[in-house]
Amino acid sequence: MSSPGAPLHPALAAAAPAGRLPRWLRLSLRLLLGGIVLLILLALAGLLCFDWIAKRAIQARVNSSGVAEVEIGALDIGILRPHLEVRNLKVFSQSQFGGVQVLDLPELRVEYDRDAMKRQELRFRLLRLRLEELALVDGFAGTQTNMFQRLQGYSELIVAYTNRLGGLTNRLDLARAQRVGKATFGGIDRLELSLGRVRFVDLKDPLSEKVATLNIRRRVMTNIADLPALAPLAMELLVRTTLGAKPVDRAGTTTSGR
Repeated sequence: MSSPGAPLHPALAAAAPAGRLPRWLRLSLRLLLGGIVLLILLALAGLLCFDWIAKRAIQARVNSSGVAEVEIGALDIGILRPHLEVRNLKVFSQSQFGGVQVLDLPELRVEYDRDAMKRQELRFRLLRLRLEELALVDGFAGTQTNMFQRLQGYSELIVAYTNRLGGLTNRLDLARAQRVGKATFGGIDRLELSLGRVRFVDLKDPLSEKVATLNIRRRVMTNIADLPALAPLAMELLVRTTLGAKPVDRAGTTTSGR
């Protein structure tokens, strides 16, 4: 046995550094770990900036359409949570279409059931709509629309729809009646509505503008199971919008209609 102060045998001395990794491997591991950390940081930055990027992309897409311009105050798509929130949304028609503010929407919040969405079922836990103003515009170049008369006709469609549903007894037919595009309406747990006013604007006759003041402030409906449950609300809004529309004087205020 060798003494404590004696030098190591050459074979033992050669095996001593064998427990350490080669330098090139240590450097590769450091680069790999650094790359993983960088990817994580980039992913977090992407999540934090995703809403901003989506907002700018939507604005650029709409503004380049040649039809409308849009301003979005804030957008929260909710990648990690099943919700969508839009604040201070304003839509304007471009100058060749009158340059009218078409939509003023201070708030829209939708909380949906993600599992139901995967089954192509529209089920909302919360639907909150705060609409300040909606403008229905007639008189575009080459068009003969009359939004006021068209809204009056929609009331007949709602009555016909509800009457048709009342006569359905087959479960398959009832399910088809709940279709919204390719999806099926699955209900709304809580609906919150705040509606300001609706403007009827005719670009060919600006002095004929009418305004319907709805003045609905945070009306709440719960446990809406199907589309027919929304029919009374839709009918009320149509009646108040059409029958309540008053002419606007040149000062921009509604007249009494006398």
